[in-house]
Amino acid sequence: MNHSRDEWSAVKRAIEQAVPFYQPISEAISLGLAGTLRRRAIRRIESSRKDWVLDSGTGPGVSSRMMLEDNFELVIGLDPSLVLLRYAKVRLTDSFYPVLGVAENLPFRNESIAAAITCFSLRDVRDRARSIAEFARVIIQKGRLEIVDIGKPDSPFFQGLISIYIVLVMPIVARVLIGRRTRGNPFRMIIPTFFHIPTNQNLARLTEGEFGSVESHEFLFGGLVIVDALRGDDEHS
Repeated sequence: MNHSRDEWSAVKRAIEQAVPFYQPISEAISLGLAGTLRRRAIRRIESSRKDWVLDSGTGPGVSSRMMLEDNFELVIGLDPSLVLLRYAKVRLTDSFYPVLGVAENLPFRNESIAAAITCFSLRDVRDRARSIAEFARVIIQKGRLEIVDIGKPDSPFFQGLISIYIVLVMPIVARVLIGRRTRGNPFRMIIPTFFHIPTNQNLARLTEGEFGSVESHEFLFGGLVIVDALRGDDEHS
């Protein structure tokens, strides 16, 4: 299920509102795993340090900063929010190249990107299947896509458990940590996005259909997921 335009716009505004405290609260509500999983994904594409790599849905630039600290030289930060791109660019080095755009229509030539990551952002796109197809189009043969995101377990029991955490527990934790820094709770945006995402197995299958080779790794009973995709020789050639 994909987002409506109104839902997508509301998610974008919420992320913009959360920018000043996005990273520490994301780390807290992921039970300390958000940064660890981002770094794990980045390690998978380290062979592309000197090539063009894409951070899709870069937001305030958390993953891009990690890549630059790991000596990546050509990092493209793609995001539909000019506010977030400006925030990231001010705080990052000249090796960070902000691009305004969406994953469903990547403004890059076929096979022009060595590798791509999308961390806690694929769930927010309006058309997930089209976005993954676009990643496969622009990534070179034998290039990698790393998806890090909130997961939806295939087991009904664990899916219910994660739903309780996201709907009832997570908003309270985020609100307490936000304190008086802003009105409202922008992290409630995660609730509707969770109900739109496919199960972890279906996400892996969707990605495999475009890339050919996929490994899926679950954490916190499937509440967080990494999909490692390697683009085959004959995909999109």
